[in-house]
Parts: sequence; structure tokens; C-alpha cells
Amino acid sequence: MMGKSEQLYTVPIKDLKSYLELQSWSLKNENENWLVFEGNHFVDIVLAKDTLAPDYHVYVDHMVKTLSSERGTPPESIASEIYAFDRDVLTVSVDAASVDNAAGLMPPIKRLIGHAANMERSLKRHFSQYYLEARNMLKHFAVTQEFNDNGYYRVESQVGEKEPYQMNLLCHSLDLGEKLPLERRVMERIATGLMAVEFSAKKRDLQYLIDSYADGFNANMCSAILDISKLAPIPITFGLKWSGKLPASQSVIKLDRILVNSLHLDYLKRARDKHKEWRPKFQSIEGRVIGLSSLDDPRADNADNSERSIVVSLTNHNAQGKKLWINLDKEDYITAHKAHIEWKVISVDGFAVKRRAGWQLAYPQDFKILR
Repeated sequence: MMGKSEQLYTVPIKDLKSYLELQSWSLKNENENWLVFEGNHFVDIVLAKDTLAPDYHVYVDHMVKTLSSERGTPPESIASEIYAFDRDVLTVSVDAASVDNAAGLMPPIKRLIGHAANMERSLKRHFSQYYLEARNMLKHFAVTQEFNDNGYYRVESQVGEKEPYQMNLLCHSLDLGEKLPLERRVMERIATGLMAVEFSAKKRDLQYLIDSYADGFNANMCSAILDISKLAPIPITFGLKWSGKLPASQSVIKLDRILVNSLHLDYLKRARDKHKEWRPKFQSIEGRVIGLSSLDDPRADNADNSERSIVVSLTNHNAQGKKLWINLDKEDYITAHKAHIEWKVISVDGFAVKRRAGWQLAYPQDFKILR
């Protein structure tokens, strides 16, 4: 098995370049063969662009040793940091005494990830299966068991780039802005859910945890944390480290650790039960489509519904001027486009939920043009 230093030999040059620049190393010279970086101590770091060159590892090792000397940090720590530069990392601590139970932690960790991905596809309080996107995320996330003074699970997710919305048809709408890639949204949802548990317990406010499910935990995710607690001594320490390649959202960027204790577990159990008992009270909304956005060809059959969004300005007498966004399937999105062009009033049934970015209509159905 490769050590951390050897793992760096497979890291793309562009990521090594981004890491060095983030550490205040400036690109001093570049040609078709070399990248030369200059630091604050008149020492250069040279990297060969050809990762298959026989002496490529020599340059990478020199980079690690130079950074280690500059910062007074062991080379292995530097190598680990660089290797995880493009990865979000979630750690779940396990006391050494519970190592016998460690193998049992894999299924609930898997459910935590899978149902976080499900929630990015559809806002449901409970799921009975995984969507295709969730199954893909379970293949994408890597889980390893490691040991130091105590044991812990390390969940790694290599992050992609931001996906900008097509903004050409958006006007006076909610600021949907840039949509983060799914793997980052999954990790941020886990972080946001943990924060909601901590806040609810601190304020003795169960309803906050329940109401924040749209950006946090649903019943499945609450159950996953509860199942982890059956195998790991309390409190459980969840650690979070965000990739330097893609800045995290402001609401979670400073979060690096949360301890889940017995009180938190009580709130999670009660929230889980409430989510399972909940039945949607559908409401019919009317309004005009004032914005459309799509991450890809909106007519594609394989596009996820979350990639097609519209913004509706409500005309209902009791919600005049209120705006909310809706994720639609292909046929409804095409109908919404027609309604926008012809400036028609539409009707759709669903359940309005408050999110950080504004109001969203969950469980949309019976989308049609009225007049």
C-alpha cells in the first residue's frame, strides 16, 4: 500500500499548482516542461509537468520536504494535507474499546451518505430506497478505517467544480447563483444537519430540527446517526474538513467538529419519529413563471429533476408577490417555458418549505397552465 508521499505522485499537476498558490507560493516561471514556484524564503519549488517522467517523484518529494521545513510540520502531515486538498473529509471517531463493533459502523455511514444524496434529488421526510444519484454517490465516497490513539472512520469525497446555472431566462427571481456539485452538497447537508441537531438541543427546540429537514436531516439520516450511536461510545465526534479546491458555503465553512451526546440523540429520535408520522398537506398555488434555469439540456431524458428549476411569483390572494422555486421533470419544465413565453398563469400542487435560499415547493404535481 502506498504511503501518503507516494500517493501524491498521482495527484494532477493542476491541483498541486492550486495548492501551492493557496499557500502563497507564486508561479515564477512556466514553460512546456516545468513549473517553478517562488516562496517567501527565497527557495524555489520545481515541478515537472510530465507525471510519467522517471524522476517525477524526486520533484514531488522535494516539494514536500521544502514545505515541511518552511512550516515546521512533519513531511507525512504535509503529504496528507496535499493529498486531501481536493477532498472533503468526514471523520467519525470510535473509542478503542469499541473496535469489535467497528465493522458494524459501515452500514449506517453508508445510509447517512446515501440518503443525503436522495434529499438532493427530492425533498422527502423518509425514503424506502436509493435513487440512481444516491447509488452513484455511494460509489464515489471512499470510507476507510484508521487508528491512532483511538479508531475512526474516514469518509473522503473528491470534489468537482461549481456548475453555473444558465441565467438567461432569470429575471427578478430568487438568487439561485452557482450550484455546487452533488458530492459537496451531500457533505454540506450532513454538516448542516449536525449543526441543526446541536442548535435544537441547545435551545430545547425540537421543531427547529424538524423544520430544517429541507437543508438537513430527514428520518433516514436521523436513524443513521442513531444506529452509529449504538456501536460507538457517547459522545461521538464528527470531524469535518473542507477541500481547499472548492470553498464551502459560509454557513458551514468554519465548522470542523461536532460532538453528539445523549441529549442530541434524544432529539434525533423524536425528530425521526415525527418525520415518519408526517403527512403532506398539499396546497394549490397559482402564479406566473418569472425565471427558468437548467444545468444541462432541459429536454434530456437522463437529466435529474433538480437540474431543472423555475421561479414562480404567486398570484394567490393570500400570497401576492411571494416567490418560490420548483424543480420539475422534463414535460412540466417544457410547459413552464411555454407559460413564461406566453405570460400565462400556472397552477401546481405541492408543499412549500423554507430553505436557506428561499421558499421551495416540494412534492410538485399536477402542473398546468390555467389562463
